[in-house]
Amino acid sequence: MKLLIDVGNTLCKYVTFQQGELSAVTSIESHLINQQWLTKNFPAVAQCIVSNVNDSQINQTISLWCESQNIAYCFVKSETEKFNLRCAYDDPSTFGVDRWLGLIGASTLFPNQAALIIDVGTATTIDLLTSSGVHQGGWILPGIELMFSSVTNNTKKVIATPKEINQIAFANNTSDAVNQANWAATIGCINIAIASAHSQYLSQDESLKIILTGGNAAKLKQLMAIECEYIEKLIFVGINRYDAKNCA
Repeated sequence: MKLLIDVGNTLCKYVTFQQGELSAVTSIESHLINQQWLTKNFPAVAQCIVSNVNDSQINQTISLWCESQNIAYCFVKSETEKFNLRCAYDDPSTFGVDRWLGLIGASTLFPNQAALIIDVGTATTIDLLTSSGVHQGGWILPGIELMFSSVTNNTKKVIATPKEINQIAFANNTSDAVNQANWAATIGCINIAIASAHSQYLSQDESLKIILTGGNAAKLKQLMAIECEYIEKLIFVGINRYDAKNCA
């Protein structure tokens, strides 16, 4: 059995891979990861592949556990080139490994297809991948909750409560105005990214796959006016391309 771990800023998500299938995604708060928890929950692991955008101490915890259990392990890092993909960053070490794995996941599921990968989590990231596997760069903006808190925490008279919305509309009260604006700003940014991809990077009439992933992706899909594909396990598809015995 292969254990795939994605350590995020708040949550650690994980799946197992065996008999050609990825399990359902499960999560735990990242700060709760310890060797006892790993031993209890994963007694039959042969490989452990990890993506981590959180504290490096978590890497040490996982590596010590793997070594004590004789498990092959690998910590994925962003690279200039891998799996016929090329990163746009001059210094790939500064390119978030979660974004890198999103690119790998997209190219695995949709080979030779231009794609816009949108990860809607603590931050929202948008990355463009051409059909030839060349990353053209991307954007980072605050996630929905971060946008909300940035307004309410830094103003004295903007009083708002987080609220689910079913459509984008102008609001007639402050709380709804903040909630609506967070989603509208995110969708507006995505629409500009789509237009820019078509006008600057893609050939005429070339199709662009719009891929949504991350904690708020399912909700965003409901609000988008264009066709999008929600892929919950996109990062894990990317992680699963790696083999702990030949990770470099």
